[in-house]
This record gives sequence, structure tokens and C-alpha cells, in this order.
Amino acid sequence: MAQRPTPDPSPDEPAPDWRALLAALPDGDDVPPPGTSRRRWRRTRRRDARRDRADAVAAVRHRPMHPAAVLLVLVLVLVLGAVARCGGRSTGGDDRPPAAAPSSPAAAPAPPAPLPSVAPDTGPDNVAEAWVRAYLSRDPLADGTHRASVRRAAPWATDDLTRNLTDQQPPGWGRQVSRGEATKAGAVTARPAGPDLPPDNEAQVWRTVAATLTITGYETTQRTDTLKVEITRTTAGWRVSRVLGV
Repeated sequence: MAQRPTPDPSPDEPAPDWRALLAALPDGDDVPPPGTSRRRWRRTRRRDARRDRADAVAAVRHRPMHPAAVLLVLVLVLVLGAVARCGGRSTGGDDRPPAAAPSSPAAAPAPPAPLPSVAPDTGPDNVAEAWVRAYLSRDPLADGTHRASVRRAAPWATDDLTRNLTDQQPPGWGRQVSRGEATKAGAVTARPAGPDLPPDNEAQVWRTVAATLTITGYETTQRTDTLKVEITRTTAGWRVSRVLGV
């Protein structure tokens, strides 16, 4: 089947649309030549048509691009590059990120309250009661650690006892933290220790101290804790030097 020749445009003319070229290809005759079956004729015609279309598309693809099309592609590349460098901004300005809005400074934690001073002539019973009241009053939410109550009780204790209790977590502290319970000592009473402890002397005395604690958390309750403490006379006065029951 003869193929209609397609003129080759010059570089100055726009390349023809390949779809138009395909549409312009002849469809051929629907009547087969004499002596040829219609089915074989149609199969041969379809094969020749596919070959003709492939040749036409290849011819269009291999023709040189028009200069105007090349210029248009270059302009698009330059515009897209400029947009990418500017981050898609439509207005001018430098590339520095906007300054963050000044935020208010975080509130500094409140300094701990100053510790009270203990008069040198304070008696051993009063020292024992004051120490137990400060030591057993704890609030995990406000204190954050058991060391806070040790620090509050430090004015009535020796340095050695304060250091030991700082490094030792008291019984029940973990339960207080998990339940969010705060304890506050109310009535505190010191009385002489029983016969199982050494008797009083001029340098050391033992006292049994009972403290009524108010516990606030899921519910408000009360209980009484009892500690046995040793009070020792130091150069600064009587101080709690040892504790039994913690």
C-alpha cells in the first residue's frame, strides 16, 4: 500500500502535530483485491496501518525543535529556579527567618525559706519535739524530694544525723509520692524513754516522741507516729543526734 509522502518542514516552521499526521494517514480500501479473503486483507491492512503510524511518530520525534520552543523552555527553567530560591515568596526581602517573638522569662523557683535559729538554752524535750514536727511534715508535690523535710529539721539536729537522713529515704515516702499525700505534724509530745534505752545523763538523753499527723490526699485522715530520739549536748546546745524507727 502506497504511503502519502509527508513534507519535512524547515527549522523556521513549527513542527506539525503528530496527532494530525496520524489522522491524515489513509485508511485504505475496505474491498480486498480479487482472490484475497476479507479476513486476511483486514489483518494485513491493520498491520500496515500500525507500521505507517509508527513511522510517522518517529519522523516527528526526530525533527529539530523550533527555536521559539527552545527559548520558551529556557524561560520556564529560569522562572522555576528563581521561585525555588525565594521559597515561593512573592514579595522582596532578605532570606533570614523571622525573629521569634520574645517570650516571657520562666518564673524562677522560690528560694527556700530561711531556717530558724535555735536558742542555746533550749531544753532537750523542746528540741526533740521541734525536730520531729519539722521532719515528719512532708509534701511530695511541693518538696519534690524527702531531703526538703530533712533540711527544715536541720537546725535541731547534728550535722552527722542530717547527712545520714539526706542520703536515706524514709519509710513510706514512696507511698506518699504515688498517692500524692501530704503529712503535717500537729500535736507533738516528748516523754522520757522506757527502760530499754539508756538513762539520762548530762551529755545525752533519750526521748519517745509521739506526733499526730494530718494526712491529705485522696481523703483526709489522721494517724500518730512515734519516734525514739537521742538528744546530745553540743557546743551550740541540745541537738537530736540519733533516731530509732526511721
